[in-house]
Amino acid sequence: MLWSEVREMFPDQFVLVQELNSHYVDGNKLRVDEVAVVRPVSDPHEAWKELFSAPKGQFVYHTSKPEVVIEVRNAPMIRRQTSNES
Repeated sequence: MLWSEVREMFPDQFVLVQELNSHYVDGNKLRVDEVAVVRPVSDPHEAWKELFSAPKGQFVYHTSKPEVVIEVRNAPMIRRQTSNES
């Protein structure tokens, strides 16, 4: 389903969606063209929780946005000192 169709079906609310078709723009921005709606999310607090617990490929987005563009950040490498390092 195109994002414009999702916006018409679920105006001005959060939705949990599965990414189906996307491409990178400007190097680190992912533009999502097609999604499958998993379900609408009515409560903003629930949307926040769902955002961090959604399986890979799923995310929460608000339909007030004209297009889905997500900045992709690589996780920084964290090195911690082990007990046998000095």
